[in-house]
Amino acid sequence: MNQTSRFPAHAVSTGPLLSASEARPMLEALAPAGGVIAMITGIDGAFYRPLGALMAFPTSADPVGGLSSGCIEGDLALHAQQVAETDAPRTLLYGKGSSFVDIRLPCGSGIEVTLLPIRDPAPLRATLERIDDRRETTLALPGLPDLRLRPDPRMVVFGEGPEADGFAMLAAAAGYPVARPDRARPEELDPRSAVVLFFHDHERELDILTAALDSDAFWIGAQGSRTAHARRCEGLQDRGVAKPAIDRVRGPIGLIPGTRDPRVLSISVLAEIIEAAR
Repeated sequence: MNQTSRFPAHAVSTGPLLSASEARPMLEALAPAGGVIAMITGIDGAFYRPLGALMAFPTSADPVGGLSSGCIEGDLALHAQQVAETDAPRTLLYGKGSSFVDIRLPCGSGIEVTLLPIRDPAPLRATLERIDDRRETTLALPGLPDLRLRPDPRMVVFGEGPEADGFAMLAAAAGYPVARPDRARPEELDPRSAVVLFFHDHERELDILTAALDSDAFWIGAQGSRTAHARRCEGLQDRGVAKPAIDRVRGPIGLIPGTRDPRVLSISVLAEIIEAAR
């Protein structure tokens, strides 16, 4: 039976934002033959999953994803089966304010979950195509808040040695797309690209930086001291690069100043890029 939301008005947000990579597995699971999609549409208090988090119950396949640490997934599966059979959306409350007294959330908060039957998966396939093109897009399904999906930042790494290798491996291990091209091509750097240079021979940077500054990359930075960065900027100026463009180049890079340990530098730079991407 449906439950009416008892959350205060401020607890339910419109237009939640989610990483496209987080949403992709659920959309891919439903794209072939539909099923039921579940979305967190309200949070009362604090909860570790965001508004807009998804779970999929594909037709004739196992569920994909999760909305809690195992507290509600079994119950959601039962409701999803009923939603599929009746072809009627359903809104459920769990935790604080819920009539399901036998299902508790350890955090003490309340969440609202909306289940929606997906009979025509064409909108999901169209959304996946836009995700593949690394475009920020919106999943708009009747009965659910519009869900904004943003591509992950892509790390475009130049350089060699332990700093470049360590950063590329760390970013890839964290699930971010990584590219290590031989040269910078402005047309391949989209607004969610971060260009990071790890060179000890700073003369090798100028061609790459000049091309990167002609792109839409949201973050451009290069390893080196303040002195090295000043010389880098002078070199760009000598090439005729305008000051507003030169000011886009970050240096020294990383949230932890002065580190010489390649591992710490990798963590420090990745954290700076992710912070900027938010």
